[in-house]
Amino acid sequence: MTWLGRVLVAWALLLSALAPAQARHPRPVERPGGEAGDFDYYLLSLSIAPSFCTLSGATQAKQECRSLTQAAFQQTPLTVHGLWPNHVRVSVNRQPHDCRGAAFGPLPEEVEASLQRFMPGGPGLQRHEWQKHGACSGLSPEAYFTEIVRLAMFANDSIGAVMRRQGMLGHSMMIADLLDGVGASDPALASAIVVDCRQPRGGGEGLVDEVRIVLSKDFQPVSADSVGLGQNSGCAGGRGLVPDVVR
Repeated sequence: MTWLGRVLVAWALLLSALAPAQARHPRPVERPGGEAGDFDYYLLSLSIAPSFCTLSGATQAKQECRSLTQAAFQQTPLTVHGLWPNHVRVSVNRQPHDCRGAAFGPLPEEVEASLQRFMPGGPGLQRHEWQKHGACSGLSPEAYFTEIVRLAMFANDSIGAVMRRQGMLGHSMMIADLLDGVGASDPALASAIVVDCRQPRGGGEGLVDEVRIVLSKDFQPVSADSVGLGQNSGCAGGRGLVPDVVR
């Protein structure tokens, strides 16, 4: 065998010896969603429950829709969809998601009890929101959901109170009227609000689907305009219907 032949055989034997080791120790897969704590602001997304339950046939079968009452809606007009760490002026599909973080686990009883009112989707929604968004916050699950409860209480005591006081629940409302009502006592909060409308099946006036609040990383209201968001998201003519509970 020539010198070159011996070199090639030795190289082939070396590669075959390395191959099993590489198979036993695969390279870690890169996660595209971002690193925990690496974001610019939070977007708190609050649902209007009757709209959520009306807009999709799939949601009507959910337990929180089957058990929803008019009295519960009047008491808590805004329930939590999620608290999302976001980057400024980045499209939805490129926002942080599925970051490495603490595993979702049991929450303190008092937090869980409050979530039944303010985030009625139950443990399934909690787990989903933690894995997709919460882990990107850099917080522990307990701290993250405790903050969600606090923010939901604040939103219902401010924005929800204006909606009740001005007769917006069960009626068509102007976004400007909601912003003016909130701004009379809290201008910073009013500037942070984004109202999202969606068109119901069969046409008609758009439904107010969600009320969102832009928040700093320390949970203070931030102007929606400063992060590239408008305060009207899909509400034709600046108006949307807040429907009653339908049975």
